[in-house]
Amino acid sequence: MEKLLLLDGNSMLFRAYYATVYGRMMKTSNGIPTNAIFGFVTMFQKALAQIEPDGVMVAWDAGKPTFRHEMYPNYKGTRKELDQELIVQFPIAREFLDACGIRRYECEGIEADDIIGSFAKAHPQVHTTILTSDRDLLQLIDDTTDVLLMKKGISEMQRMDAAALEEVYGLRPAQIIDLKALMGDTADNIPGVRGIGEKTALKLLNCYHSVDNVYAHIDEIKGKLKEKLADGREAAQMSKELATIKVDAAIPFTLDDVAFHGIDPQVQAFYQKYEMKSFLQQAHAPQKAETTSIRCVDHIEGDLEREDTIVLADYDNEHYTHKLLYGFAIACEGQFFYIPLADAKKDEKLMNYLAHGKNKNTYNAKEFYHICARNEIACGDFAFDLMLGAFLLDSSLTSYERFLDHYQIPMPVSIDDVYGKRGKSILPEFDRQLAHMQAQLQGYVRILADMKQELKEQQLWKLLSELELPLSHILFEMEQEGICISEPVLDEIGEVTGQRMEAYAQKVYEYAGMQFNINSPKQLAAVLFDELGLRSTKKRSTAVEVLEKLRDAHPIVNCLLEYRKYAKLYSTYVQGLKKHIGADGKIHTIFNQALAQTGRLSSSEPNLQNISVRDEEGREIRKAFVAQEGHVFLSADYSQIELRMLAHMADETQMIDAFNHDIDIHTKTAMQIFDVSQEEVDAGMRRSAKTVNFGIVYGQSDYGLSEQLGITRKEAHSFIEKYFASYPKIHAFMNDTIAFCEANGYVKTMFGRRRYIPEISDKNYMMREFGKRAAMNAPIQGSAADLIKLAMIEIDKRMRREQVRSRMILQIHDELIFDVLEEEREIMLKIVEEGMQNVMQLKVPLIANASFGKTWYEAK
Repeated sequence: MEKLLLLDGNSMLFRAYYATVYGRMMKTSNGIPTNAIFGFVTMFQKALAQIEPDGVMVAWDAGKPTFRHEMYPNYKGTRKELDQELIVQFPIAREFLDACGIRRYECEGIEADDIIGSFAKAHPQVHTTILTSDRDLLQLIDDTTDVLLMKKGISEMQRMDAAALEEVYGLRPAQIIDLKALMGDTADNIPGVRGIGEKTALKLLNCYHSVDNVYAHIDEIKGKLKEKLADGREAAQMSKELATIKVDAAIPFTLDDVAFHGIDPQVQAFYQKYEMKSFLQQAHAPQKAETTSIRCVDHIEGDLEREDTIVLADYDNEHYTHKLLYGFAIACEGQFFYIPLADAKKDEKLMNYLAHGKNKNTYNAKEFYHICARNEIACGDFAFDLMLGAFLLDSSLTSYERFLDHYQIPMPVSIDDVYGKRGKSILPEFDRQLAHMQAQLQGYVRILADMKQELKEQQLWKLLSELELPLSHILFEMEQEGICISEPVLDEIGEVTGQRMEAYAQKVYEYAGMQFNINSPKQLAAVLFDELGLRSTKKRSTAVEVLEKLRDAHPIVNCLLEYRKYAKLYSTYVQGLKKHIGADGKIHTIFNQALAQTGRLSSSEPNLQNISVRDEEGREIRKAFVAQEGHVFLSADYSQIELRMLAHMADETQMIDAFNHDIDIHTKTAMQIFDVSQEEVDAGMRRSAKTVNFGIVYGQSDYGLSEQLGITRKEAHSFIEKYFASYPKIHAFMNDTIAFCEANGYVKTMFGRRRYIPEISDKNYMMREFGKRAAMNAPIQGSAADLIKLAMIEIDKRMRREQVRSRMILQIHDELIFDVLEEEREIMLKIVEEGMQNVMQLKVPLIANASFGKTWYEAK
């Protein structure tokens, strides 16, 4: 035996449970929770693929007191009671291992760590890898033992050997024990030396190397630290013993007993029993993988026009505007092909298929459009996008890594190991990249038909085919077009902003009576809470929400808030936007279709959706966005779209009547909650009513409303009661939505989009309340998001029909921005207004307010 894999069972199951419990909770049809098992199997399979071991054993805690409890009765005494949903999955995890034919072991009196340490040290002739999320096991690292340490979720693993341990933590393996002896461990309730944290412990070990040597030189240490060490000598010694993993326990197995020859096929019955469809499908994948390998060709064979053909672009990992295309990988008629770019461009059959094929399937169509455009390859619309399909089925799949984890698609090589090198030397990495493309194709082929079927069963196919897929091509064109920005205007705004920052900084120094680093939370806390004596929280926080509550306590606070406002404008927008200006003088933001769980689009690199419109200073940034010569911007946004959507979905008569008679809805609500006539509503009442209106949409509590309006909680509660009394159907709609979510675990928009909300059934009261707020808001916000997407598609169709040269360039939530030729102003205004207002019929009118301007500021 050459390679041994030892797993810390308890650590891995805990990691799996807590990494998935706040995502979509997985249960069988008869209610057995399986989220921890799913994560456990995922990590186990990934480790098997990465290590390819000859022997495997999983160690478990026996669940009984150990020798450490005899030494220190409070050992692990602070651990909270386990969730029942986790407890029931421990025997299932053991059942899984038995089904796989994997040896497992637990022993009363010792822990899983001790089993692992003893078995590893008993067989120094074998290279051992330990899979765990517990840093304690790093102490076992030696010449033949390393640790595969879980870092995030259930997918990120970091191999730690002696060199990596030194680089990451600055420690040798044995010093892990000394670290715990000094700083303790809150998870295991190991006391350590009172008052010494990780930072101080690391400094001491860096200087004295071990805890014993620290005490041997304690007279060299001065001040309070010496006192702490002296007082904590006994605790340090006991903590060292508690933290030391036992390596001499008798483990009743030989290497032959733990030999691994592959997963036992009977595991399929386990997957069937616990309804783990993705693993059940994967169980058949190895046979397919052995017979289906990717071939590098100079032309594509077979019938590309099949519904199950998948085409992928092979490009590097740079920003999407700079990606290099190397070739295409294609799954067709049960075969996998790779065709380099030069050959692909000569293949008329492939080029015609990309340009005109009706059944093309891929992952991330929008990115495919970009890479083809950069290489002057015509690419028509895709029929299916695995990324968008998966996101519609489960809105927690917001990244490629989560997608791979969920569908159990292996990543045989690190992307970073391949990309970045291939531009300089393609051949050394080519075989590895072929393996990467093959793994993707195999995974995609395995899930394609089932994903399509599931989308149809859940009535999501129309949402994908008629909304998300057409939109992806529109977004590609918007990203490609970009928006012009004036760097000189940005510099002017930056100069003014910098002056205002400096002016407020000087005022802060005057009030403080000293100069200090305003951007240092520690120094600022010392000034506010020690020097000026302002009321502080336990954590002495200087966050904006804390300072807002202290605004009236001292004039320095208002100056600080103003300074921070201008500092953010300067760093985030003035400097931040300049970094993204391309050679064409434009900014090309990325629109993310599969990120926001409500279905809203988000913007990144840079985020143009968070340019503030709440204050004049934030809006100033929009002056830097300028129309091209001979063009103007057209901005059109929906008026109170979420409230109109709420009125329609709740069928609330009074609100519908107000919108249909063009009565200001905030005035109408003010009349209801203040019990006054329309003429008696003043500006303050209307502002309060506006807050209540939107607060209801977002499921705001009486506490949240009281904080926002600066009124008592009792008054806020009264406002909400009067609101629901005035609009009873809204109250019923909200209650029905919560009840549906509690029964089904998700809510739906008008268009069928689902958002899963596992928090709705959480044991924690605050989490349940969050779940209720999310359940109330998601159908409204999601329906409004889908509506504007439909409007974008309708407007794009009309622009093509009218053959205008103007372009849609931005979507900012309820607002659409167009770059319009001066001579096309009238036709574009008609197209946009009619497109937004007539895209669908609600019980209330859809109103779009449109205006022109030479800058985004003027247009808005």
